[in-house]
Amino acid sequence: MRHDRHRQAGQVLLIFVGALFLLIAIAALVVDLGFVFMIHRQQQNAADPGAIAAARFIHPSPTGPADYPSMARAACFYARLDGYFPLATSDEGCVPANDPDGTTLAVNYPPSRGAGRFAGSPGAVEVVISRAHRLFFGGLFPIPRIDVTSSAVAAFDTGASNSSSLIALDPSSCAAGHIHGTGTITIHPLPGVGSGGYVQVNSDCSSGTSDNLCSASSGGLKVDSNASNFTAPMTYVVGSCQATSGTVNGGLDEAAAFVGDPLGELMPPRLADYPAGRCSPTSAPLAPGGTGCRFNSAGIVNLEPGVYYGGWDIRNNVTLVLAPGMYVFAGGGVKLNAGGSITSVQGSGGTPAAVLFFNTDDPGTGSGQADVDFTATSTLVLRPIASGPYRNILIWNDGSGSNPTARIALGGQTTLDIAGTIYNPKGLVTLEGGSGVGSANTAAIQIIAWQWDIGGNSTLDMPYDPGQLYQIPQKGLVH
Repeated sequence: MRHDRHRQAGQVLLIFVGALFLLIAIAALVVDLGFVFMIHRQQQNAADPGAIAAARFIHPSPTGPADYPSMARAACFYARLDGYFPLATSDEGCVPANDPDGTTLAVNYPPSRGAGRFAGSPGAVEVVISRAHRLFFGGLFPIPRIDVTSSAVAAFDTGASNSSSLIALDPSSCAAGHIHGTGTITIHPLPGVGSGGYVQVNSDCSSGTSDNLCSASSGGLKVDSNASNFTAPMTYVVGSCQATSGTVNGGLDEAAAFVGDPLGELMPPRLADYPAGRCSPTSAPLAPGGTGCRFNSAGIVNLEPGVYYGGWDIRNNVTLVLAPGMYVFAGGGVKLNAGGSITSVQGSGGTPAAVLFFNTDDPGTGSGQADVDFTATSTLVLRPIASGPYRNILIWNDGSGSNPTARIALGGQTTLDIAGTIYNPKGLVTLEGGSGVGSANTAAIQIIAWQWDIGGNSTLDMPYDPGQLYQIPQKGLVH
């Protein structure tokens, strides 16, 4: 019995020691995490006003360039005001040597990749404050210190369109941006437009070289035809360019900076705000869960804006004449079945149709969005919607729907005359120039997509016209 009592006393001691250690560990975690949150909040209180102050110097004058030194001084002023860099004697002294904790201050213009959709945006600036916090109970853990970082992004965007005509958002796939065909593709700003019309490919697929020359190895941008057939004011590729020889006309920058999705926070339209569509002027309105419109007979079909539950199913040669406004494909997309074709898509009297096509799910059945195929056998003449919150967007595939990778296909085999922003953040956009030449084969568009594929066998003219592209004016703290 005496032996049992000694053994039980030893067990109680072990349990007590283990419980005591656990309590100390929990207390240490609570204390250190509390300090981390406090430091983070203190840093954020300096980063937020610093970013707002720095953003004032993105457009210091109506025509002048951004003033980076003034951005850095403005951010430093607010960091010092919050107690950082106490040894600095001016607003140019925000360096680790002037802070007892080795705090760092970074002012990134344009913002870094960590700024999300604002990465690379010329209308925003990012302020990042960081310091290493030594854990009070670091001896209990294998990590004696932890880096605490806070960041803020502020914008001063006057409403200008994004300066790129083509943006491939896919960060890793080879040939995320693809140029093909035997024709000539030219992107250029319109007369009077100072800059813009750039190409941005975010994919880091690389041949291992950054010589700003297209090579035969794999790359984020792939040019199947001779690279000299493709011209843009400047082409930026995070990875490298792949082509048979040479480089693209207008300039190529491999190992370029990553940019965020410029429309990443754009709220989609609410279906309840729009009337139900009709398959003809005399047919009944479509309802959620319906089968959409099936066009079986060749000829002209006049359509009004609205929500087309079930989409469009085209089974014969059809000329679509569209009234201006919003067209929502709620499930079903636009199908070109066997033997079906779109002869022409245009407005009344052959004028351009000012429309927005929004492709999403059917709320009645939950059926997902499908591909949107506007490959016309002769004429495709479209303009973006001219008013409202989505002004100058032509086609938008819902990136938060059940089938966000649905494809958008555009082409006019005789006449291609389109303008506006085409947005497919998780899917592919294909554009075929067809056989038209000169002004009859024009795409004054901006494509922002996960991937894009552009080609044709003749001249495809792609003028950059910011007046016909979506614009997001933003000022103040945005991230």
